[in-house]
Amino acid sequence: MRKLTSLRQHLFDSVPGLASDPNRLRTYVPDGAIKFHKGANLSHEYRVTAEIIVIGCGGDLDPVVLPLLQWLARYQPDVDPEQALRFTLEIHSNTDIDVIFSVELTERVVALVDCDAGAIRSEHRMPEYPADDCPADRWQLFTRDDPADDYRLAAEWGGT
Repeated sequence: MRKLTSLRQHLFDSVPGLASDPNRLRTYVPDGAIKFHKGANLSHEYRVTAEIIVIGCGGDLDPVVLPLLQWLARYQPDVDPEQALRFTLEIHSNTDIDVIFSVELTERVVALVDCDAGAIRSEHRMPEYPADDCPADRWQLFTRDDPADDYRLAAEWGGT
């Protein structure tokens, strides 16, 4: 699935420490379906629940959640926000958390059948829905734990 590959790459590019230790990011698809129509039309849509596991998030989920939401807004904006993203945690200590996100993804495949040539041309569609009202090319995430504290730089990344 190209969408899952794109999401993984975005997380590697934006979540601190993932690119230098790629084993901290694991993905699985425990549940998937293919929506198609009867007949000669072979176009279809993959519908999956992707499990995205981030090992060792530290004590703050924002450096993972905000880039994930940013990617979903651009590549999967039609998802139901009440259902599209769920998570579970394993807390090892105040500074060591593993998180498993369940993300609903769809990916459309257009398959053009040429009966005369005996050929099928397949194309995965991954439309982008750019956020025109926010055209920044670089992002910095600043967080704070206490309103009395100053904000600190938690992550930075390029545009989606």
